[in-house]
Amino acid sequence: MNETLLYTLPQWFIFAAIFVAVYGWMEDKKAFRIIGASIFLILGIFSIYVISGDSLAAGKFLTPNEIASEELADGVVDEVPFQAKLLPAYLSFILAAVLAIPAIILDLKNKKSYRWLIISAGLVSLFGFFIIVGILKYL
Repeated sequence: MNETLLYTLPQWFIFAAIFVAVYGWMEDKKAFRIIGASIFLILGIFSIYVISGDSLAAGKFLTPNEIASEELADGVVDEVPFQAKLLPAYLSFILAAVLAIPAIILDLKNKKSYRWLIISAGLVSLFGFFIIVGILKYL
């Protein structure tokens, strides 16, 4: 997966979800609230796909020949690869998706307690956003 896509796509998801959820909340439109929470859920599914795929794995940075011949000891770098630094952000997106699932269910059942869950999902995803911004600042 393209490195730029790893940090731009989640940002679009986050702000789309927050915007749609807040609009649905302010205008009292249930469909928009559910769509906003569903975008958090989609972001979590995307995060699981990225983590389980080869996009954040260190396997593409080292070849098996380098590991087997111990050439690694000569060129050990203390720098963590950019993709590996994104892991905490993607874990926070998964947590936001987990919080969005009961928010959707409670909103469908017309329970007011969905608000706390969707606010928590938004805050957790913003935490992941600021992790990405912090990483990009030091590139």
